[in-house]
Amino acid sequence: MTKDKRRKTAIREMQRATGTRYTRLAREVVVPLAGQTFRLADLLAECATLPHASVEWDFPERYAPAVFDSSLIGTAVPYGTVLELAGILAQVGPGGSISLESVSPLAQAIVVCRKRRFQLVLTQDMVNELCQKPECPNSSDSWAFTHCRDHLAECGTRDLVSMARDWGHGRREEFDENPAVVGGSTDVDPLIKAAVASVSFEPVRDALLDACFGDPNLFDDMYWDASQSLAVQHAFERERLRIYEVAQAEVRRIHKVTGSCSLCGKRLFAWNPSIPPTRCPACAPPRAAELSSAAFT
Repeated sequence: MTKDKRRKTAIREMQRATGTRYTRLAREVVVPLAGQTFRLADLLAECATLPHASVEWDFPERYAPAVFDSSLIGTAVPYGTVLELAGILAQVGPGGSISLESVSPLAQAIVVCRKRRFQLVLTQDMVNELCQKPECPNSSDSWAFTHCRDHLAECGTRDLVSMARDWGHGRREEFDENPAVVGGSTDVDPLIKAAVASVSFEPVRDALLDACFGDPNLFDDMYWDASQSLAVQHAFERERLRIYEVAQAEVRRIHKVTGSCSLCGKRLFAWNPSIPPTRCPACAPPRAAELSSAAFT
């Protein structure tokens, strides 16, 4: 299963002593390679040159992928998994540096390349992109999101705005022939909720609407058909309202959980996008308080 003969021998001895299945022991024995770094080209070289390896799977072998013994990953790795990773990192190129975060033999390996985290599935020809939060096992809700919904709120405004733009442009391209139906997708809602929690709602909302629809002041120039221009204008306003309602619902949820201002204990009842939803206006950070006062003058 691996080039490490001593590890194989140790597993066999444990199997004879305990009667435990080889596959289970192989998963439990720690591979001491986590933390090492290698180039994508090196992993591809192994994939291209190493012969097929024999593995004792705990499921019918006809469903098993073709694998090779990788000295870089420290266990048997499917050829197809490596090729899929190479495709995902095509823009990075063969010189891209990959670090090994963790390995569970015959199950998965977690690798990191330029802050992007990937789960290499070792039982199938498959790669899943994971949340960029270290050690988080979750995938993001969208290809455009760098973090899962549990960790999106930890991202800064700049990153959230960038995700909103990427998601919006992708959505617009998907419905390029019928821009009036671009809005309405709940797939972006986790990003809106994260923006509320991180006091980034307005810039994220504006970036999202602009990426999805463009400048509403230019709709008449963009769409020569007046009926289409009007339809897109209505779609824009509907999505703007829907996003606001998603944000309000998230604020109500946060208020229900927290119950009161996290600093002074006063009851929370109103929402100002420039103030953290867990604080009252009097306890808002200085910059937020200035924005709040300006909004009502």
